[in-house]
Parts: sequence; structure tokens; C-alpha cells
Amino acid sequence: MEIKSVVLPVVTDNFEQTVEFYKKVSGSEVSLTAAHDGYKLSQVDRFVILGALGDPKALEIPSLVNAIFVVDDLAAYWSILKDHCRSVIIPVNRVSTGTRFIVEQLDGKVIEYLQLNESQ
Repeated sequence: MEIKSVVLPVVTDNFEQTVEFYKKVSGSEVSLTAAHDGYKLSQVDRFVILGALGDPKALEIPSLVNAIFVVDDLAAYWSILKDHCRSVIIPVNRVSTGTRFIVEQLDGKVIEYLQLNESQ
């Protein structure tokens, strides 16, 4: 059981400009792009930039997330957190980048736990 990396979500209403900004400040290029749940995302370094595909309501849950923990064994984290958190915001589900769940932890932080697809 390991948290492989921590990624910071950036929710924006100006997607392309925000992606360009994070490319500039990080000196990195886009390493991942995906779309699901009504929004698109691009990862630049340790930042995941999210923008609505249409309805801005698609960003309601992503805007709650304080951090994304990329993990090696999602099931192990789920077995601990499903019963030891303030609330389950999104239970385990598949998304284009892998499998995830979102919880409000006991410390009040909203964390998305994500196990990436094998090809990523």
C-alpha cells in the first residue's frame, strides 16, 4: 500500500489559458489528457487542470477536492476509508484514467484516491 504521488487539482473556467500558465510555471508539458463526468482534464507536472465540457455544474465535485492521491492499491485504501471517514462523496468507480473514490477524511480534507490504468 503506497501513495505514489500527490497531485493538485486546479478547477478553472478558462481551461486553455490555465493549462498554458501551468506549463510555463512548471517548465513541463501536458503528460495526460482525459475527459469524464462532464469535464476535461490535462495534467501538467503535479497539477491536474479541470474544465467543464459544457455545464459548469460538472465541476461541483472536483472543486471540493483538496488533493488527488495516486495509489498503487485502491482496494486497500477503500477497505480502510469507507468506514473511517466523515463521508463518502463518490464510491469506487471507473473513470477514463483509472479507478477512484472521493472521501471527506476525518480531518475535513476532501481527497480523491486514484489508481491509474496500467498503461499510464
